[in-house]
Amino acid sequence: MMEHLLIRTFVGAAGGLLMAVGTGLLFQPHDFYAANDIILADNPSLMSEIRAPAALLMVSATFMMSSVGRIRFLQPALALIAVIYGSYGSARLLSLILDGTPSQSLVQAMVLELAIANLAAIAWLRFRSASSQYSNAGKCKTFQE
Repeated sequence: MMEHLLIRTFVGAAGGLLMAVGTGLLFQPHDFYAANDIILADNPSLMSEIRAPAALLMVSATFMMSSVGRIRFLQPALALIAVIYGSYGSARLLSLILDGTPSQSLVQAMVLELAIANLAAIAWLRFRSASSQYSNAGKCKTFQE
C-alpha cells in the first residue's frame, strides 16, 4: 500500500511538472525560452511548431494527473512518463553530443528528465510484476480496479 502512495505521488508530480512546462510553452513561449537565454523570433510558423507539442504535453500531463486516482491507469501513466521524459532527455543528450553544451538550465533539465524517465521505467516494471503476481494468484483485486 505504501508503494502505491509513492507511485501515485511520483505520477502526480511528474504530471504536474509536465503540465507546467506545457502551459509555459503553449501560453508564454517567449518568456519560457528566454529563461534559457533563447530569444524566439516573431514568426507564426515557429510559434506553431512550439505550441503544437506543448498541447500534447498538457494532454499527457492531464492523463498522468488523473491516473493518480485510478490504480488501473497508473501503469499506462508510468509508461507515458518514461516515454515522454525519456525522449526529451535522450534528445537533449544527443544534441549535447552533436551540437555542444547548451545553457546550464537545459543540462539540468536533461538530467532531471532522464532521472524521471528511469524512475518511471523502474516503477512500471515493479508495478507490472506485482500486478501479474497478484492477478495470477487471485488474491488481490486492488491492482485490477
